[in-house]
Amino acid sequence: MGLVRANVTLVGDKGSRSVTALVDTGAAITVVDKALAEEVGVTYTGRRRALITASGHRVEGEVGIVKELVIEGETLDYERVLVLELSEVVKETLRSAGVSDSVIVGLTTIEAAGLVPNTATGRLRKTETFLFPIY
Repeated sequence: MGLVRANVTLVGDKGSRSVTALVDTGAAITVVDKALAEEVGVTYTGRRRALITASGHRVEGEVGIVKELVIEGETLDYERVLVLELSEVVKETLRSAGVSDSVIVGLTTIEAAGLVPNTATGRLRKTETFLFPIY
């Protein structure tokens, strides 16, 4: 299965930054490195959240809100992200994959934007939202 990349812009209280990010459908929430979060001005909620990495390590970060998260042209207002200090090993792995070393896009973000990953093209594509009636 191939890597999926997405064009992402984070907008915070201090500014914005556009990157090409890795899409990780195994990640429940979008992860932003602390340095980038500080640069754009993420608003922190005071809530902490832990996750288990693909290598089995437990990491903890702080939940934050970006004013806007634009992914492949779809704008999400006040999107939750998990802010943590990504290790140098993780950053190097991301850089070697040709993506930003500061953002990993999670499943909830792509679902909220109405996008699905296409591993054949390595990009996200827009999908229709379905509503199943309950009778």
